[in-house]
Amino acid sequence: MSEQQFPRFARLRAGTTGSAESERPDPAAWMSSLGSGAENDTMLRFAPSELNSIDVTHGNTSGLSQLMLGRRTRISTLLSDEAAREQALHVSLDLRAKVRELSEERGIDVGALAVGVASWTAVEDGRRERRSAPVLLARLALTMRRGARGRDEMEIQIVERAQLNPALVRNLARHHDIHLDPERYQHAAYAMARLEPGPALALLREQAAGLNDLQVDERLLVSTFADLGDTARVPEDLSALPVVQALYDAGTGMVPRPEPLGDSGAGPLDERAPEDERLVLDADTSQQAVLDHALAGRSLLVDTAPGTGQTQTAVNLAAGLAWQGRRVVVVSERYAALEDVHARLETAGLREICLDVPAHPDPEQLRRQLIASVLRAERAEDPQPQTMHAQLTEARRRLDEHVGSLHHVRPRWGCSPYQAMQALAALTSLPQPPATTVRLRRSVLDATVNRQAIGEMLLRAGTLGAFAAASTESRWFGARVRNVQETEAASELVEQISEQLVRTRGTVESAAREVGLRSGSTADDWAEQANLFGAVRESLGTFLPEVYDRDVPAMVAATASSAWRRANLVEMSSVARSRMRRAAKEVVRPGVHPSDLHAALTEVEDQKRRWDRWSVDGVGERIAAPGQADAMVEQTSQLLEMLDRLEGVLAPEQVDGAPLAQRDVDELAALVDGLVADRDTLASLPERTLVLDELRERGLTELLEDLHRRQVPTGALVTELELAWWQSALEAMISGDDFLAMMDGDSLSGMETAFCRLDRGQIDSGPARLRWALTRRWQEGIRQYRADASVLRNLLRQGTPTVASLATITPELMQTLTPVITTSPMALTEFPDDWSADVVILLEAESTSLATAMGALTRAPQVVAFGDPVLGRPQPFQVSVDPTATAGPLRPLTSARDALADVLPRLMLHTVHRGLERTLVRLISNAAYEGALDAVPAAGELTGRDRPVTARYLEDGTGIPLTGGDAVVSTAAEVGASVEAVFEHIRRRPDESLAVITVSEQHARKVAAAVQATAAKNPWAAEFFARGRGEDDAREPFVVAPVVRAAGIVRDAVVVTPGYGRTPHGRVVHHFGAFSEHDGRSMVALAFTRARRRMHLVSALRASDLDPERLEGGALDFYRILQAYLGEPTRPPQTTLPNPLVQDLKDRLDQHGAGGWPLYAGQIDLAAWHPRRGAPLALTSDGSDWYAQLPVRERTRTRVEQLHARGWQTATMWTIDVFADPETLADRYAATLRLDEPDEEELDESGAR
Repeated sequence: MSEQQFPRFARLRAGTTGSAESERPDPAAWMSSLGSGAENDTMLRFAPSELNSIDVTHGNTSGLSQLMLGRRTRISTLLSDEAAREQALHVSLDLRAKVRELSEERGIDVGALAVGVASWTAVEDGRRERRSAPVLLARLALTMRRGARGRDEMEIQIVERAQLNPALVRNLARHHDIHLDPERYQHAAYAMARLEPGPALALLREQAAGLNDLQVDERLLVSTFADLGDTARVPEDLSALPVVQALYDAGTGMVPRPEPLGDSGAGPLDERAPEDERLVLDADTSQQAVLDHALAGRSLLVDTAPGTGQTQTAVNLAAGLAWQGRRVVVVSERYAALEDVHARLETAGLREICLDVPAHPDPEQLRRQLIASVLRAERAEDPQPQTMHAQLTEARRRLDEHVGSLHHVRPRWGCSPYQAMQALAALTSLPQPPATTVRLRRSVLDATVNRQAIGEMLLRAGTLGAFAAASTESRWFGARVRNVQETEAASELVEQISEQLVRTRGTVESAAREVGLRSGSTADDWAEQANLFGAVRESLGTFLPEVYDRDVPAMVAATASSAWRRANLVEMSSVARSRMRRAAKEVVRPGVHPSDLHAALTEVEDQKRRWDRWSVDGVGERIAAPGQADAMVEQTSQLLEMLDRLEGVLAPEQVDGAPLAQRDVDELAALVDGLVADRDTLASLPERTLVLDELRERGLTELLEDLHRRQVPTGALVTELELAWWQSALEAMISGDDFLAMMDGDSLSGMETAFCRLDRGQIDSGPARLRWALTRRWQEGIRQYRADASVLRNLLRQGTPTVASLATITPELMQTLTPVITTSPMALTEFPDDWSADVVILLEAESTSLATAMGALTRAPQVVAFGDPVLGRPQPFQVSVDPTATAGPLRPLTSARDALADVLPRLMLHTVHRGLERTLVRLISNAAYEGALDAVPAAGELTGRDRPVTARYLEDGTGIPLTGGDAVVSTAAEVGASVEAVFEHIRRRPDESLAVITVSEQHARKVAAAVQATAAKNPWAAEFFARGRGEDDAREPFVVAPVVRAAGIVRDAVVVTPGYGRTPHGRVVHHFGAFSEHDGRSMVALAFTRARRRMHLVSALRASDLDPERLEGGALDFYRILQAYLGEPTRPPQTTLPNPLVQDLKDRLDQHGAGGWPLYAGQIDLAAWHPRRGAPLALTSDGSDWYAQLPVRERTRTRVEQLHARGWQTATMWTIDVFADPETLADRYAATLRLDEPDEEELDESGAR
């Protein structure tokens, strides 16, 4: 710690002029200006009276002798006068109560015997004043004992040697230059075996003879005394105390600007090695942040609302600092706060690392603590956590890897598997979900990450009819036309074909009739017939018509070569060949000389065979060429050419079955006529063709075919694309991730269970690991510091260790034994001036004055202070039970928290861990803590069963307004209902502590009186009311207190009874005492945060009785609490979940009859419950953003444990299960909630039937 933490102060100081610096008070003077907070001073202004002290100056000789020897002595033994004893009894009760009050609330021991009283007239700082001071003070133990007649009386005992009044020593030295030696006076007082005041008082008369009107009376007075004037020793050079330096600078005119904390350097929690972790108790996220910065050496202020874990964090911090080898002092004015620290340490098995040093500690008490610490150091064993650490690291890594894999956005596709599953769930939950089974190739997937343009093209294609039934049925569907010109050409072409078909059909049929043949049925047939007619006509130019009637095959063989005949296996004699050659020549037209008679005859043979094919019933007319043969050839040729062009335009699937020329002419005519008629489809073809071609170029041919085949409507095209893309992306991501590919819900649950077991073991092993670390240092220390170890050993054997004697032992040795010291700031006067620690942990800084806290802040360079920014403030207090001697005008007190807030960086604990409802926590948070607080919701908040916060409205809560006012206060109905609540608590939960908090003092008195009167009639409750009242009874007593005195009260259960009602006519005065004052918001927050486990509100008012327009501040906060708990029950509207996977699961649970609340309390992804019984089920999704952001420990174990503690059942919804098999998962959760089991009433009815 150094000025580096406060660089702005350093720069400001460097720039301060010499004259300005000289005008600043020195640190000691600045300290004195802070005041003490006491409303009276019994050390220098002691005015003994019958109300504030018991005078035993003239007590019985035997009793006085017994007292001076240090023995226990009853007041009745000292006083023989009955009236004096009676008076002493009343005063003793007040003294004991004051001693107990200041011990608990201020950490100081004020019970003492004043031995001699000195008085003189003083002129100090220009004022003349009569001073009266005890000379010697002997600390007393005050105990109430049962007397002979059954009455309690006080027993007193001097527990340490009388010492010279330190305030008297300082005053005489400062103002009168009279220097008294405390040791000399102690020797004078104990010259004999017992306390003899005479010599010491005579010595004072001699040394202070110069005082004006000095009078030293030999008196023995039992009263209350506290030295509050020298709680801190401030060195002139504050450079070693940067926090004190900053406070001094801020308090003497410099502008404080605390530096921001920045990064603690600890790194993410999930990346820390278990062996480096220094926790002995669980810590939530905000607590961990405090620990990280503090363990890094930073001073800071921690804002702590009730229940956020001040003690837990302080214990973890103290243990972590002890682990680092640092000496820690934990300081609190209120001893109950230190007891909480001790209890937490005890629970963790670490009580022995802590040395508790109260004011005026008993050496025997110190000895017992130190012996326990030595035994701990000697007996600790190595917990050997290495195997557990390795297993924990692996389990945490795998769970973290699961979430990382699930949420890791693959740059290649810009999405994570979880996002893909969400998208697919959203798609499949649509009223008309997409259904394509097409998967995109990786190259296509990569090229279609940005699918907006593709989606727009698909939509345009759909709008143009690319996938509509009407368009797909059109013969033009898929035709390849890309512009207007091609469209017009196609349109003209089909018109030409239509005309050509008619014309050619007429010619073909006429020609066929002429030669007695049947006409062909396809265009190809027509072309073949035209070709036949042309060939016949050509052959008839060579041969006579009779040729077709002759034996043409014989003539072909006769005119062929021998090779041809051998190849065709024809045998013919030379005679036959000669005869047939002559016959062939006979049918050649005269004057014609064919170049190849064989070839010409072959053609004739072929023509005859083809002719027979078209003949009617195999019998045709004589073969001849029809007159329209030429026209027929021309027309069929033109038609085929047109059809070929049309095939080039139409989509391939239109001609895949058969080419157009091979189709029946009637079918072809119908096709062509349809094309001619369907001009609208043709008109959209160019753009549609271009769009589809581009989509095919992008690799979407298979998807287009699927869309075409299923005739997907235009409105569903984008979702089909999304389904294909997301499913392809998910499969690609899973195939490339071994972890995701191999994990299922059962495996993940097993990993989760293993982690919870190991992580709980890690925290549970923290104390043992710390004990072992300290033991190793202790063993090294006693070897290295043998002399100091010997001194310690002797102190423990003799049984006389004191703070001063322990301070002489080297800190390096004591740190290994008791690295943590707990004490009150005022008790630090017991420590030598030069004693220091490494770190001061200041608890409840909001209710500790800066002046009081300085005693601690000056002891260490690093300060970590915990304080509530809203509740509590330092209160002046009285040392005397009868404030007859005042210290003059009181200075206003600044809390240590507020002062430190100006100079230290701040962190806040955000999570309330007390058993209050989240509803109430959020109300208080919004009212007083700027919405910074949250809590795990209680199960009862959801189901309405077994709620930790309940409320009762009193219909008959009316009364007559107070005289002089209009308010109806403390109605009989509210008093009675409050008493009922108290005794109901005693009957049902006698082991839980209880408090009743009211708003007004008057209502508190009435309720207390009514409880007392009822208790007198119910002796069975006496034991409950007696708890915490005995000397050694540490249990929390029952208390009734107004809110202004409730700051130190925390109980298991609290009854809040405001105490305001209505007139008989229903009128309400809109002023509620402390709730309506300037700090009313703090008072409301205070009243409603006193309970650990449960709270019951008893009110004669409800929200509907009040007009919020007439309220503000705390009164308006009170109205909102009434509205929440005594208004009409309301629930925010449940909207559709942004998480479609969870929404689908909720819908399935709804079908089982479960109640379902998505995103309940903003921290439970899905809350499900049986409408009539059982604990609700908190379902957490591993896919939610908040889950991924939390450390593995918090999301997997600590948060689950908190939910269990608040009445929930829990389960993790593994995304892989919710995605793959939501129905099975819904059945499992329904079974957990017993949704399908009949109610007991139904069973009874069925049995009766």
